[in-house]
Amino acid sequence: MLKIDILDLNLEELETEFLNMGLKKFNAKQVYQWLHQKLVFDFDEFTNISKEVREKLKEKFEIGTLKYITHQVSKDKQTVKFLFSLPGKRLIESVLLKYKNRYSICVSSQVGCPLKCDFCATGMMKFEKNLKCSEILMQFYYLQKFLREKNDKISNVVFMGMGEPFLNYDAVLKSINMLNSKEGQDFSKRNFTISTSGLINEINKFTIDEKQIKLAISLHSVNDEKRSSLMPINKANPLAKLKESLINYQEKTKNRITFEYILIDDFNCEKEDAVELVKFMKSFNHLINLIPYNKVEGKPYVTPSREKQREFYNYLVSHNLNVTLRETKGDDIQAACGQLKVKKEEIINEKNN
Repeated sequence: MLKIDILDLNLEELETEFLNMGLKKFNAKQVYQWLHQKLVFDFDEFTNISKEVREKLKEKFEIGTLKYITHQVSKDKQTVKFLFSLPGKRLIESVLLKYKNRYSICVSSQVGCPLKCDFCATGMMKFEKNLKCSEILMQFYYLQKFLREKNDKISNVVFMGMGEPFLNYDAVLKSINMLNSKEGQDFSKRNFTISTSGLINEINKFTIDEKQIKLAISLHSVNDEKRSSLMPINKANPLAKLKESLINYQEKTKNRITFEYILIDDFNCEKEDAVELVKFMKSFNHLINLIPYNKVEGKPYVTPSREKQREFYNYLVSHNLNVTLRETKGDDIQAACGQLKVKKEEIINEKNN
């Protein structure tokens, strides 16, 4: 009999399964708390559950399919990249980022990415599947347990890892709602950010569905021709229509929008690009996150000099835009923005070590 991944079930779904098995509803809540609050992933360690019930659980359920393989730590100790495997030898990565007084994690939502943004290493991978809710949750849980050993905890979650989160909309939102659950991590929705390449239909749906989760837009140019050359998805979701949907989002939610803008030399950080960006941003309560391009093997793009980055930043600031110039983290372990990419041989080499 094919077992059900118990981590895929929210509390209401788990209670229904328990009642169908002839078990008590309150037992479902106990089991849910062991899994999602205490982060214990062995039925035999559920000490307040009878042995008889535990044996029934083993017959019907499995606990997750995401498996930890290894992790790498950056030279400055501020970034840790985790490698996980899924059935079928599929691989994903997650990143833990340390800031002054908090830890943020960057989680993946797909194996590979079908959008093929030209600056991004993930787009060079074969797209294989959407992650299940449990596979998204387990990234959080592994990293949370990693921090618990250091007497610390996760402060923020960003869906900026592998994949386009809005192409896996239901699983991403379900994972956030489960992490937000009081019987689970009780993690505030205000501490989640979903980054999208700008899928208009999904943004419109998100506007209706959610008022607390933060939204980030992978922008990189406000010129349709340039943006389309970097991001083919722009052809079906052009800037004028994207802007319209974002204005509607902001009117309905009152939330500030973060715009991610990768700086590529001789492409999108010239004076005319800054002028166009200022005009575009006047419509929004915004934060622009300028990200110096992180080198990806096989791509022709070049990171602008620090002086040129600062000139672009200063122009935006001088026109009263709310902007930050990001400090690169984790590029020495290919964990920086746009660098996540895994190969099948990584898992083979790891097993041979």
